Formats: sequence, structure tokens, C-alpha cells
Amino acid sequence: MQKLYDTEYLVGLQRDCLKIYKPIFHAEMPLRPALFLDLDPSYVEGQVPMRVSTNDFEEYKEVYKDMAEIYSRQLVLVAGINNLIKRGDHDAFARGVWVTAKGKDQAPDSLEDYADVALGNKPRLLDDPWFTLDPVAQDNKLRNGIAHAKIHYNEVTQKITYYPKLEGMQRASKEEIFLLDYMRRMLALFREVHRLHHLIKCLNYAILLEPGGSLIKKAPDV
Repeated sequence: MQKLYDTEYLVGLQRDCLKIYKPIFHAEMPLRPALFLDLDPSYVEGQVPMRVSTNDFEEYKEVYKDMAEIYSRQLVLVAGINNLIKRGDHDAFARGVWVTAKGKDQAPDSLEDYADVALGNKPRLLDDPWFTLDPVAQDNKLRNGIAHAKIHYNEVTQKITYYPKLEGMQRASKEEIFLLDYMRRMLALFREVHRLHHLIKCLNYAILLEPGGSLIKKAPDV
């Protein structure tokens, strides 16, 4: 808690979480069909190119990228608490959870190092975490394609083509997804960010209400 307070990590993260709600509210119309997919057990992503009523995919592209960045930082909190529960030290990551083909253990030495791990690799370093991660919300390939402007949207077919790998001047390894499936992933990611935003608020309350107020020099400005 002292680390989160001194670095202003928690306060900055909450500010960024609050910025997400407005663009998500504006995306309410194209998100409606994605909500109904929760009730359809027969739905399989990519099988049926169902159309979504929307003006411009560009409006929602940056929202997904921003939420993915926030989610990556929120997982630092999940990891720190998980390490405390399992090993009594927020810096103590489990060994042997992720080992390379050459036998190198990829477990970070501290929570500080974990914060620099790419989003796609962060979940694999969590050993049976207390927080259940939604696999639909974790699409680092899509996030990379958006972040590096390696993405194309066909307005007629509503098909999104993105290139997640670093391939220099070439664009060979492509992935494709329909807009409806994209909105479903965006909804899943928002749910994860929203759930972890509640954790952030709880930790802020814990700092504010900490007995003796030893952590408090000024109230978090959020």
C-alpha cells in the first residue's frame, strides 16, 4: 500500500479508468448486439458476418487500445495481491510458471519488473490467481495491430484485418475479425477494466481509512 501511495500509481490509474466511461457510453449503440451474444450459447466468433449499425470503426479503435493499456496496468495490482496471498510478499512471483524452450525462468524479480512485461505475457505469470481473468478480454494481437496502426477496416463487409507481428516493411501475418466480434471483445475488456476499477477504489479507501493515517499526506486527488 505504501508503494502504491508513494509512486501515485493507484491515483493515476484511477484517473485513467474514469476517462474510459464516456467513450464507452458513446459506443452504446454498436455495443448492444454484443450484449445479446451473452445470451446466445450457439454463437461462434467469425462464423456469421452479422452487421452492426455504426458510423465509423475509427471512433472505437482508440478506445480498445486505451482500455488494453489500462488493463495491463491493473494486472499489476492483481499480481501484487496474488503474491501476498500465496507467498506473503508482493514482489515474490512463482518460479517455473513460464519457462522458455532454453530453460530460462521468465518470472520477474519484482512487481516493478512485472509492470514492464507485455500485456500478452502478464496473465501467464499469475499462478492460479484470486481474480478470474476473462480470456475474451485478452487479445494482445489485436491491441498491437491497433497500437502500431497496422489495421484495415472494410466498411462494406465490416471485416477488420490487422497485422499483430513486427515484420518490418512487410505485412504477411494477418488476422481477421468482423466488427461484431470486435465489439464483443471490447465489451469483455471494458467489463474487466470496470471490475478492477472497483478494486482500485477499495484500495484507495483502505489508504484513506488506514488507522493513524500514516500513509496520508494529502487525500488522493481523484
